[in-house]
Parts: sequence; C-alpha cells; structure tokens
Amino acid sequence: MKLWVALPDTLTIDSHHLRDKTLKIGQIARAAALFGVSKIFIYKEGEGHEDEFRQIKLILEYLETPQYLRKKIFPYMKMLKYAGILPPLKIPHHLPKVPLTEIKLGEYREGIISETKGQVLADLGLSSPIPVDSKGKKGERITVRFTSVFPNVRVRQVRKEEIKQYWGYEVERSLSLSNLIKNNKDTLVIFTSKKGKIIKKVWKELIKLQERYKNLMLIFGSPKRGIFEILSDEGLDPFRLSKYTLNIIPNQKVDTIRIEEAFLASLAVLNIIFLDDNKIV
Repeated sequence: MKLWVALPDTLTIDSHHLRDKTLKIGQIARAAALFGVSKIFIYKEGEGHEDEFRQIKLILEYLETPQYLRKKIFPYMKMLKYAGILPPLKIPHHLPKVPLTEIKLGEYREGIISETKGQVLADLGLSSPIPVDSKGKKGERITVRFTSVFPNVRVRQVRKEEIKQYWGYEVERSLSLSNLIKNNKDTLVIFTSKKGKIIKKVWKELIKLQERYKNLMLIFGSPKRGIFEILSDEGLDPFRLSKYTLNIIPNQKVDTIRIEEAFLASLAVLNIIFLDDNKIV
C-alpha cells in the first residue's frame, strides 16, 4: 500500500517562534521520508490559519526538493529563514552534482525546465542543461529518465509512478477533514486518538487488509483538539467514518503527546504491521 498521512493546518500553533515552527515541520518531514510516506495532506481546521498552512507546505516541499534545485525553485523567503538548520532527508532522488560522464543509462533524476524556445532544456544539477522530451513549461519541476548517455546525453520526462524506489512525498491541501475522507473512499483510513481501540487488538486484522487496499491514510488531530473534537464541529463521528480509530501509543506516561512524537511513533508501528513479507502468526 501507498502510505498517506493527514495533518491539520494548526500543526504549529503551539510553537510561537519561527525557529520552533521550522524544527517541528522538519521533524515531520524527516519521519515521513524515513517511513516512505508518498502523500501528506494538510487539512483545514477552523478559520484563520492561512499563514500556518503556507509555512507548513513551504518547508515540507523545500525539504523534499533536491538541494541542487532549491535556489531555483524557492526564492529567499522569511518563512525559510531557519530551514538551513534542519537535517537533510537524504532520500533516493537527493542526488549530488556529478559530471555528465558519470550518468548511467536508465538513471532517474529530478530537474527543472530552464528553456523552451526552440528546444526544451532541463537543469538536472549537472554541468550543463540537458535536452528533454517534454511539453512542460519553463520553471516546471519534472522527473526524467536518461535515454542516452555521454557524449550524447538525452532524457525523457516520466511519471513518478514508473519509478520503483521511494521518490519523496507530495503535499496537498484539503478544505476539511470530512472532505478529505469522503474524497478517498477506497482508502484504508486510520484515525489516531487516545480514545481509540488499542492497536494490539486489531493487529492481525490490519495485516490482512494490506492486500485489499492500495492506499493507507493515517490521520492526526491538532495540538489543542483531537480527532473527535475536530469532526464533531463538522457533525461527524470518527467511528462512523472508519472502523479503525486507534490508540497507537497506549499507557502513555505523559499528559499529552505532541504531534511530531505521535507521528513518528505511529509510523514506526504501522511499518511493522505492513511489512511486505508480513504473515499472520
């Protein structure tokens, strides 16, 4: 299954300094990359959090972008002031700059279209732009595959779905949590809540479900309100939306668990449950 997560646009409201907000978002990005999250949804919780949403999305996308493309895609912004203190994700498409002579046939790489007049060229973090078989627009980020190598280097644009290895995450917005769930009906939805069922009780049941669904979406509440409170405002009950409202960290010894802590712990547990070679024992 592809792993998706959903977080509120109020993720950082309990952090008051830009540096602290940046660090929290960086922890989320690092955990998402660690466990192979392919899509991060940011759902709207209430009103008045547009700046929070913009910052969350910006830093998540900045960290997912290969280093050699960042200055071209992200101009200087105040919201990125502390992004330099965050640890790199080091995921497969975060490749170093290399000479053209070291490129291998069939290799994949991220790039940005740098020219479209006469011939489409892409900046791939190499010594010079490369001709690319693409209909994209200038400034558009693309994924390419090398179809010929030095001295006649050429690439074609591909869809990320063609790549077998993990190739980072995408960030999307949802206008509400209920809309997000209703628009992904064929997805296994798991809510996280201390009011939920202890995950141990459905462990074997969850293992069986990995063959039934293509996508798994793990949903988190906000720093100040849990899933029940958020959905209550929308007139909904999590137990009616999904069979799985789970307490993934039972017997917690602290009063509250921060989202970044719950995020890492929950993904670690699900990683064990949904191993490709998992068997019912």
